[in-house]
Amino acid sequence: MKKLILLIVGIMIASIATVFVVNETLHTHQITDKSVDYKQQLIDYSKSCTPQECQVITEFTRFGQNEYQHNIEDIAESIRPILNCSNGAKIGTAILNIALQDGALNEDSQLLVLDKIATLRYKDNDLYGMIDPSLKYIEIAHESDDEFKVASGEFRLAIIITYFKGYDFSNNIINSIKYKDSSDEWKKLKTRATLSLAENKLAINKPKMALEFLENVDQYQTAYNEEDWRDYHVYLLSLRAEAYDEIGLIDKANQCLTLAQSELEKDKVNLLLDKHILIKVIEFKLALKNENYSLLEDKKEELLKIADRTNQIRFTKLVYSTLFDYYLKTNNILEFYNLNKRYNEVRDERQSTSYHLLISSKLKQNENNKLNNENQQSLLFLKIAFVILLVISSLLLMMIVKIKYLNIETYTDPLTRSLNRRKFMVDYEGVIQKNHAFLIVDIDNFKTINDSFGHEVGDEVLEKVASEIALILGRHHSYYRIGGEEFVVLFTLIEPQACIELSEDIRRRVESLRWSHDLKVTISGGLSFSSKDKNTYKSADELLYNAKRTTKNVILNDQFL
Repeated sequence: MKKLILLIVGIMIASIATVFVVNETLHTHQITDKSVDYKQQLIDYSKSCTPQECQVITEFTRFGQNEYQHNIEDIAESIRPILNCSNGAKIGTAILNIALQDGALNEDSQLLVLDKIATLRYKDNDLYGMIDPSLKYIEIAHESDDEFKVASGEFRLAIIITYFKGYDFSNNIINSIKYKDSSDEWKKLKTRATLSLAENKLAINKPKMALEFLENVDQYQTAYNEEDWRDYHVYLLSLRAEAYDEIGLIDKANQCLTLAQSELEKDKVNLLLDKHILIKVIEFKLALKNENYSLLEDKKEELLKIADRTNQIRFTKLVYSTLFDYYLKTNNILEFYNLNKRYNEVRDERQSTSYHLLISSKLKQNENNKLNNENQQSLLFLKIAFVILLVISSLLLMMIVKIKYLNIETYTDPLTRSLNRRKFMVDYEGVIQKNHAFLIVDIDNFKTINDSFGHEVGDEVLEKVASEIALILGRHHSYYRIGGEEFVVLFTLIEPQACIELSEDIRRRVESLRWSHDLKVTISGGLSFSSKDKNTYKSADELLYNAKRTTKNVILNDQFL
């Protein structure tokens, strides 16, 4: 109970701090953050810019303020060639903010610029920085009383929410928008919305629902010219490949990926920034299913770099989970542990960076604000001190909670909640010199279950089998998921006959399970007892192999051998 209270208090304090800062940040801005001197930023960038960046800056400075409105589309388009330069996105953000502050832009131009600023901040990995221009976009859209502009703004906000893993919340916003088919612009918005709905369903492991959404995308092709549609077609095919892979239809997944790669080679206009990454990620993921291990080895460093820096947490998860499965499948425990360490470091860094972005944006703004009197300044310092106090308190509490629950996260399989292979290796070292017994069980014909019914059913089978093992063993013995469908039970200080009976109980309970699908699930196993100069684990594994080769649905043991 004390641990639970500690966790709740930590979350409450963190939430209060977050709400306070977000509220301050979002409600003290006008069209842009006036406290930021974008002109000075542009001067600073011009001192260390690449030739291409310098050319963009020079071309922009030739315009007078009264020329921004007439040339705003050209100004925005001039930024595109430097997006992949080191400071390209920052330079573009400064240019567009200057135009927005000083250009007396009309409503449509303001919306165009705000949309571009949000995109540039995404490119610059400033996810929190996307929120402000997006909210201002919605505000201006509501003032214009234009349904399409309002819908576009709300959709943009829904997309931002997905970057913070709010997939269901994002879909609720997207579904609440009242779409029309009265123009090509509405159809284009519906295309993007449908693709996003599907992608969010994939993110929460609902591939069949994703495919249902993807079936409806082609009807909007008439709203696009051939070149623009190719971008969406590539993305559509890639998402289909991912969905088919998730439900076990590997041939269809390969076909969709091949088509997507072929279409990408013809592509000349990059409307969707992430489509190249999506194709690489899906190709990497399918390589494991196709047992193309050479591709995995060749591409893993490139994909890990993408996974570590992309704003799409979904892509990060796909890359790391693919490699985790690969190392487990090839029994490369050292690489598995190294990868797990890298994943934890990336996750911790992202959490720290996100919190830093949230706090520092407000502190920097307050640093630059010119306060009118001492009372305002005192109030500001009190607010900052309050925020810092809350942040420090929440970080300390979260650190305590993390330390207390680190072993649970590190040593637990997220799907079945059983102990994982890492924990098994630790415990194995502890019992190797003591009397013990190993039971290794494997779900019979598990690949067939996945291929026939899909991975969702396969996951359900794994969860139920693990649950039955847990119910029979109680708290007296440890069990581990050490591979895809393979579990190990560690018996210590127990009579051999009791081990045999418990093992048989597990087998019978699994065999007697009833399923909503037309399938029968059984397990095979090998139970080995320790003795001098004997590798118990290896013996149990050999017994399991013999059980799988013979009748299956049997537990073999070496008690009387």
